[in-house]
Amino acid sequence: MEKISNDKNRGYGNRIKQNEHIYAVKLKTESNSLGILKTLLVLSLIALQGSVLILSYLFFLQVFQWYIIFSISLTLMTCIYVLSSDFHGQAKATWIFFLLSCFGFGYAFYFMSDKHILFAHSKKKYKTIWSRTENLQKQIDLQSISNSDVRTSCNLLYNAGKFVAHSDSKTTYFSSGAKFFDDMLEALKKAEKFVFIEYYIISTGRLLEKVLDILKEKAKNGVDVRIIYDDMGSHGTLKRKTKKEIAKSGIKLQDFNRLIPIFNIALNLRDHRKIVVIDGKISYTGGTNLADEYVNEKRMHGYWKDEGIKIEGPATDNLTIAFLTQWEFITKQQSEFEKFINLATPVQSDGVVVPFVSGPNFKTSIAQNIFASEIANAKEKLYIMTPYFVPDETILNLLRNKAQSGVDVRIVLPDVPDKKFVYIVSRNNAEKLMKYGVKVYTMTHSFVHSKIVYSENSAVVGSINMDLRSFFQQFESAVLTSEVSTLNEIEKDFNFTFNHSNLIVKENKKRRKLSFRLLAGLFNLVSPFM
Repeated sequence: MEKISNDKNRGYGNRIKQNEHIYAVKLKTESNSLGILKTLLVLSLIALQGSVLILSYLFFLQVFQWYIIFSISLTLMTCIYVLSSDFHGQAKATWIFFLLSCFGFGYAFYFMSDKHILFAHSKKKYKTIWSRTENLQKQIDLQSISNSDVRTSCNLLYNAGKFVAHSDSKTTYFSSGAKFFDDMLEALKKAEKFVFIEYYIISTGRLLEKVLDILKEKAKNGVDVRIIYDDMGSHGTLKRKTKKEIAKSGIKLQDFNRLIPIFNIALNLRDHRKIVVIDGKISYTGGTNLADEYVNEKRMHGYWKDEGIKIEGPATDNLTIAFLTQWEFITKQQSEFEKFINLATPVQSDGVVVPFVSGPNFKTSIAQNIFASEIANAKEKLYIMTPYFVPDETILNLLRNKAQSGVDVRIVLPDVPDKKFVYIVSRNNAEKLMKYGVKVYTMTHSFVHSKIVYSENSAVVGSINMDLRSFFQQFESAVLTSEVSTLNEIEKDFNFTFNHSNLIVKENKKRRKLSFRLLAGLFNLVSPFM
């Protein structure tokens, strides 16, 4: 038994050893095979990925190299194009700085924003419409205007836009939005045939309620009532409920350059005009929009200082034609100009009246040119009231020269700004002129929204700000007048404003602070778009 047991134990022991050897070999063999396969697989995948990355990188380098060359070449060509364009100097400098800083995509942004490209079709449409109006009015004999400086400005407006000068019309100046709208509301109540209204901002509120109460009744009685509002300016202020209410009442309502969720720099071209025409006999323009803050019903930035002007007589036809041109452009329905003009009776006047409009649809910047003409013609005094002072070098040089030649040059700005970054640039530009003799005022606790350029011979009153947007990107309206009675009222308003303003002197100049000058320089880079 013991022998068998030993044999069994020995046999079992041998089998175990043998099995252990076999198993050990088997396990070792399996481990090596899987490891090699896994290693080969991983290495293959790494090699494949590496190859793809290397090839992609080489391809990207090759393409990127050509893209860099392409971008630099196109950027340089775009810079040459900008330098040869009719842009003003500040805009050229801004665009070239942007193009060189963003050479990878700046040229694409430029061509997408160039109004000569995107606005070309619209400009042709305006030209076609406007050409039908050129012979509807007859220009007076400009030689009958005794003052040569006034004659020069009238000639400029006629050659630039066919805006006829009138000696058979008169104007009334209003030194506040409240006075302006009080007069307008009374005139609207007397409307018999048509009422045309065009505003940058129309806002739901108490003022609009008063206007609509009259207009609804007029529309109900057959008066042709039409309203144009700028879709950006009135965005968020003119409520949808109010729009529906207007449409139901029979009033024709149209928006200009509707905001759409598509990237389009042409949306930057806005209708900033303020025009009201009543029966072709009376018209209004100025700085005020159709909103409560303009009559100080609502206080947003302290006291709101604004202005407006009324035209009575045949000169109203200038604004009637301008409104109908805009209406035809928006609606694509041909306007019957002859039906709405030559309706006013001539009135006695002690000067010349030229209502006019400006915009990117004209060959030149009428707004900038008439301001430059008025500044150049000043011999004794030149007073400017504006919420924003961001002119180009042409205007700045003229102001310097006038001040140095002994002309009393004064600029009134707000004390309470509505847009701080624009205000920084405005104050900086104005204060730079002080060393040449220009006096700069800020109206105490007030936001100055008036837009006036006044000299001893004439004045321009309207919607035109002293900035590059008004000069080159926006549709504007204004009146040039040499009427003695109106000029006296404007001068009274300036004197009142001077007495309620702070004269900026060396001690309170903001330019004394380095941080202010640095911010002004930074914001000045984008001043053409302010």
